[in-house]
Amino acid sequence: MPVAFRKLFSAWIMIIVLCTAAAAGDGPEKQVWKVGTLTPKGVGWANQFQEIMLPIIHEVTNNTLEVKIYWGGVMGDDEDIIAKMRAGQLQAAGITGQGAVIACPEFAVVELPFLFKNYAEVDYVREKMWDTFDRLMKKRGFKLLLWLDQDFDQIYSVKYDFRELSDFKKAKFLTWYGVLEEQLLRKLGSSPIPVDIPEMVPSLRQGVADSLIAPGLWLIATQLYPTVNYMVPMKIRYSPAVVVCTMKAWINLSEKNQKSIEAASSDVVDRFTKAVRKDNKKALDALEDYGLERVAPPPETVMGIKEKARQVWKDQAGELYPKSLLNEVKAHLADFRSRDK
Repeated sequence: MPVAFRKLFSAWIMIIVLCTAAAAGDGPEKQVWKVGTLTPKGVGWANQFQEIMLPIIHEVTNNTLEVKIYWGGVMGDDEDIIAKMRAGQLQAAGITGQGAVIACPEFAVVELPFLFKNYAEVDYVREKMWDTFDRLMKKRGFKLLLWLDQDFDQIYSVKYDFRELSDFKKAKFLTWYGVLEEQLLRKLGSSPIPVDIPEMVPSLRQGVADSLIAPGLWLIATQLYPTVNYMVPMKIRYSPAVVVCTMKAWINLSEKNQKSIEAASSDVVDRFTKAVRKDNKKALDALEDYGLERVAPPPETVMGIKEKARQVWKDQAGELYPKSLLNEVKAHLADFRSRDK
């Protein structure tokens, strides 16, 4: 091959290589988010995450955002997960209502005992106040991606049916949900026993405690139902589940991906919450089939519990959340309830 031709051929090869490299560089850069959650894989909420949320994320980001999930508390409890997000070890998380309060204390205002009567009220307040809580999360370094549901949590007990307020004084309650739960139990005369979530199951089985407040699906997931005899499904509190990412992870996304994820959030929330609420109802029915006695306390007992609950609302105003935020939630609820009259 003549020298001149070899030089020309080499030049063409170099141009092709450079153009190929340039084209590859122009393509979307793939990012990886490590996500921590307490949710056990294969149960309720986790199934919806895999079947609804992940496919939509992959679709709207054109597979440029890879999500690696660490299930079942592998990354620790909510407090550990949030600490790892702040340290940059995790980019996002699916957390419980208590985790939402750890990340953003003002979120406690929607978790007050007996604040909501039903999911219709939750949906209305979520629509009206999404931007408010997104802004509050951002002040804490997080982006609110999804505001979903855990459940309307219930009371469960090995020994007591809570038909009488005096049962609260006798019961040994585990508490894991932070200051709101602890304050309510103390108002009701209990001496709650604080534990981390991994300690709850052995504590009940070993008789350290005999009662707790939790979602029904959790009792099934942990196979705790053979230990418990009574369930009191009185909607003692609405417990959200939220998906958040760090603001650093959010800012590192392309503007197109940010807009696509935000545009898809409403559809994800709608599909996700419908599926979770259906699962929660099935869980309560299943617990009854497993032999738990479903107890409906008399109206005077429920009224007494609600009176104590409202004291918690007042006590925490100015502590976990500003009074103005509570007033805003109450105003939206009053507006919604007036439409039903």
